[in-house]
Amino acid sequence: MIVRTLTIGLLVVAAAIIQTAVFPLLPTGWFRPDVLLLLVVAAALADGPLVGLRVGFAAGLVSDLLTVLSPVGVGTLVLTAIGFATGAVRPYLAPSSLSAPLLVALVTGVVGTAAHGTLVLLLGDERLPSALLVQAAIGVGIFNVALAPLVLGAVARVLRGLPQASSAPFEQA
Repeated sequence: MIVRTLTIGLLVVAAAIIQTAVFPLLPTGWFRPDVLLLLVVAAALADGPLVGLRVGFAAGLVSDLLTVLSPVGVGTLVLTAIGFATGAVRPYLAPSSLSAPLLVALVTGVVGTAAHGTLVLLLGDERLPSALLVQAAIGVGIFNVALAPLVLGAVARVLRGLPQASSAPFEQA
């Protein structure tokens, strides 16, 4: 279990570095994929809602600490909710489906970006117009679909090779 936790922690740090140091250098325009969100989705699809919740919290906290444009806690709230919701939806997805993970990546990219932007707007930051928020949500969703096969496949492969934690009496599979 410790090896699995450390590995997921290293994946969160690597995703944060890629998202903040590498993607700004690429000529993708104003919108970029959200690698931390894809990591949360991958962990939730691989291991369920509680792991999605934990990884979402960690990734959201890292994202909040690296972002100076939004209040601390918004990213944590959004990624935690998405991690839990994605893990809760996992039993209803066909395990061998190729399109289901792509659809999940699209929906979580759009919903996560829209939720983050909406919360920032509700907290009084008016630098982001509503029309741009819709464009950003769609743009991030499309970029996440493009990166989803790589990220979801790599994370699933890494997590599959690590021992599973034993479930405590209060946790449900």
